[in-house]
Amino acid sequence: MCETMNVLSEDSIFGQIFGFLGNMIALNVLWIVTSLPIVTIGASTTAMYYTALKLHKDKDVTVWKAFFQSFKQNFIQATAIWAVLAAVGALLFIEGKWLLLSESASSTFLSFSLIGIGLITGVLLLYIFPVIAAFSNTLGRLAAHAFYFAFHKPGYLIATAAITCLPMYFTMVDAKLFPVYLLIWLMCGFSLTAYGNAWFYLRLFQPHLKAAVTESAQSGAWEREG
Repeated sequence: MCETMNVLSEDSIFGQIFGFLGNMIALNVLWIVTSLPIVTIGASTTAMYYTALKLHKDKDVTVWKAFFQSFKQNFIQATAIWAVLAAVGALLFIEGKWLLLSESASSTFLSFSLIGIGLITGVLLLYIFPVIAAFSNTLGRLAAHAFYFAFHKPGYLIATAAITCLPMYFTMVDAKLFPVYLLIWLMCGFSLTAYGNAWFYLRLFQPHLKAAVTESAQSGAWEREG
């Protein structure tokens, strides 16, 4: 009996694995539920990244408290940028459909333009919500920070894009295993993606978070840690 309890204790390997999976499942459920209104996806994604960054940084985190703290704190900024990104995405989709039917001589140029805008939008989509989760500033400056972090270490950009996009790609193209993929997404897929990306984001953010803490001690200002 004692051996069984030791194996399942919080300090054991199994205890840590089960604790981690429990946090991922809880975080995933919170993100799905708070994303259902669609307009709240920006706030819920920011809250998910805030919690994932905290789990990497502080380890011992109460998931639901951290999630709703960020959800409320960043709701306005995250919702505003989500609305902009969603509008741009919708316009790109409509323009893309129109170009497929168009035989205009300028369609090639427009196609490359749409691809360029799409890539820029995709980069912002990858980085803006983690940046909002970690830093406190105006939305314009946060967007500038997002692009800075994205291109400061291109290898991290490629890694986070792969972690985000490849699982979605395999989910869509593998019809036989789609039910399995769907179950994983519903249980912990979104939170695991955020947790994997947060490993890279935290390493990008930490030097700037330390600088912000130093400045806050001197000026009374404070930047939010993720």
